[in-house]
Amino acid sequence: MSLPPTCCSVPSVESDYASIGVTERVEDIDLYTVGPKDAKRAVVLIYDVFGPHPNTKQFADILAKTHGFYVVIPDFFRGDAWNAEKMANDPTWVKIKEWIATAGHWEKISVDLGKVKTHLTASGVKSVGLVGFCWGAKIAVTATGADSWYAGAALIHPSQITTSDAEKANAPILLLPSKDEGDLTEFFEVVKSKPFGAQSYYQRFDDMHHGWCGARGDYTDPLNKQRATEALQITADFFAQVIQG
Repeated sequence: MSLPPTCCSVPSVESDYASIGVTERVEDIDLYTVGPKDAKRAVVLIYDVFGPHPNTKQFADILAKTHGFYVVIPDFFRGDAWNAEKMANDPTWVKIKEWIATAGHWEKISVDLGKVKTHLTASGVKSVGLVGFCWGAKIAVTATGADSWYAGAALIHPSQITTSDAEKANAPILLLPSKDEGDLTEFFEVVKSKPFGAQSYYQRFDDMHHGWCGARGDYTDPLNKQRATEALQITADFFAQVIQG
């Protein structure tokens, strides 16, 4: 599909950035929140394994400013996300896979998403989109199949997603992989075959590495900065189309 003409241009991401949101406690989970609290349209951003990184917060802040979305980043890992030291000590990725299987499996995360849904519904939100980075993309696409409440999902440098996930998806999908992700044409063909296929969109960023919009992004690098801003613009335009309210 073609995205609608851009009605609001996003500002460029910055390397030296101070987030503008606040952290709130909802039941037993912290939420980074930004944007108008009386908004009827919201976005839930599911971070990568490195947790609520400044780059991730900046992505949320810009989404909120562009279209007036209320954006929340739940801290699913309760302050105990993966980090560079753990990554360096796990060259074969054995430990991180074990950790995700324990800390980031769907059955656990879905409970927290339910708490966030209750919070947003009580706040008057009528329509919600999902953003998922890396591991979070798997959670986001799974959530669209589990709950029709979600209006769409943006999967940015996704990991672990399968054609089975596409078959179960039940909302428009935005798919933005990097050069490090495999060919996702088959995944997207399944999405396109669905009733909401015309609202879905697929664009590769083959000059970017996995994580360029999240914790592994280097916004001092001009090309990384440019591509992250482009991904933000595409995401904002996608949600302007699919999130109603």
